Amino acid sequence: MAVLALSAAGLAGAAHRTPLSWVSLPVLGYGLLISLNTLLLSPAYTPAGLYNPALLIVAFLAGSALVPRAEKAAVSASLIFGAILVAWGLLQTGLSGVSRAHAFLETPATYAAVINLLLVPALALVFLGRRGALPFAAVMLAAAMFAALSRGGLLALAAGLGVTAICARRAKLLKPRALVLTFSLLAAGWVIATVLRALPSPQAEPAPSVEVRAESSLSRLELYAQSWAALRERPFTGTGYLTFRHTLEQRRAQVPSYSTTSETWFVHNDYLQTLQELGPLGLLAFLGLTLFPPLLTYRRLPDLAVEQRPVVVAVAAALAAMSVHAMVDFPFYVPICLLLYGALLGALDQRLRTTASELTLEWRNSPLLRVARAGVLTLVVLVLLRPVAAEAAAEWGLRKAAAGKGQVAAFWLGAAQRIEPGDWRYHWYAGRFWEAQAVETGNREAAALAANAFAAGFDANPLEVRNLLGKISVHRRHRQLLRDPADPSALQQWLAQAKALAPLNPEVRRELAR
Repeated sequence: MAVLALSAAGLAGAAHRTPLSWVSLPVLGYGLLISLNTLLLSPAYTPAGLYNPALLIVAFLAGSALVPRAEKAAVSASLIFGAILVAWGLLQTGLSGVSRAHAFLETPATYAAVINLLLVPALALVFLGRRGALPFAAVMLAAAMFAALSRGGLLALAAGLGVTAICARRAKLLKPRALVLTFSLLAAGWVIATVLRALPSPQAEPAPSVEVRAESSLSRLELYAQSWAALRERPFTGTGYLTFRHTLEQRRAQVPSYSTTSETWFVHNDYLQTLQELGPLGLLAFLGLTLFPPLLTYRRLPDLAVEQRPVVVAVAAALAAMSVHAMVDFPFYVPICLLLYGALLGALDQRLRTTASELTLEWRNSPLLRVARAGVLTLVVLVLLRPVAAEAAAEWGLRKAAAGKGQVAAFWLGAAQRIEPGDWRYHWYAGRFWEAQAVETGNREAAALAANAFAAGFDANPLEVRNLLGKISVHRRHRQLLRDPADPSALQQWLAQAKALAPLNPEVRRELAR
């Protein structure tokens, strides 16, 4: 939905066609690398490998194509969204007793990353002499940032202010008195967050202690070590987009702080995770996405009109803040962060373009090019619609299964398998459904369908242990219902595979104990 909405916004507010820019190359290259890795190289297909880059690219194109009127509407919408986030987070810490604000987002780190993409530009504009309602907005956003208690968020905030100061000096806009006002706004935000946290609440959670924070830092070092070790096994092509969760399962014994149940998909360092999953070429594209825009901004600031410089500096500082945050967390794997980053990058690209410095590649209005463009767009739409259709079919099938309508459930779960055969989840859903049918009815066909579904799921993703455990379970529990049950040596081989994939997984250990 976000991709479609951004596409519509970009078309509605599109300015005239412009050449490709230097900024657009790492955006398109990074997105294309993720998509190709997901479809062709990764042993563990995930729809996020298609939707995350699509969201980044479409947000970038929309941001770079908006005319001033549409851009003002987008800024207003962002401010309303920011106000909702601030109110939600502050209410959590003030009334609900939550120790770290996160609003509707999964983690305080993600909340802090999103807040920074609004807070840093607000503070930068205040620092550069803009006033109006900006100081009040900056105070409330700062309060939300301090309510999140995210060390990565505070590090990113400091980096964003540092980039603001460097670029302000380059643009001849540095005002020492504005620095005092900026830190005063931050101090006011800290006071508000502290007072709210001190309010009495029957369900108040204690703030993380120094020991807990130290353990968190050590656990990240353990994750870094395992990611680096996984990279050495596939140093050129990478292990595949979003495969770190499987790396953690295989090497969980070397990450004692995560015990046997804690789960994460992320290294908590997007640079290292990109290197592990996409290889050196992926890291190069990612560096172009994160480091190149602030450097280009610094270079081109003197060539811009004076009235344009404050906004350019503010946007570049926000992008730099998220790029620094990515060194200790995972904002570039979170859709809402990608959306905001892409839109801001597009807005920056539009302001930095100069006719003499851009690439000479242009979209010419030739019939052949229009046909090719329509063909590529159609292919992209079909590729992106497939996971949506499969998810809808699976969700409907699971609901019907819960309602006891087995025949309808079987149809829709099978449809999800056929629509998206590369996604292991749909085979797993179908396998569990048919295994339950075999347990309930003793039906031979149900047992065979369960075994086939689990086998297809493991073929689709040989790094995911759940389908392999399902296959072992069916051949062990329902041997009498299968025409060709696995012999003991095959079961032992599958168990050895399961142990290699997830040696500390409780289900794997139970199967081994049997």
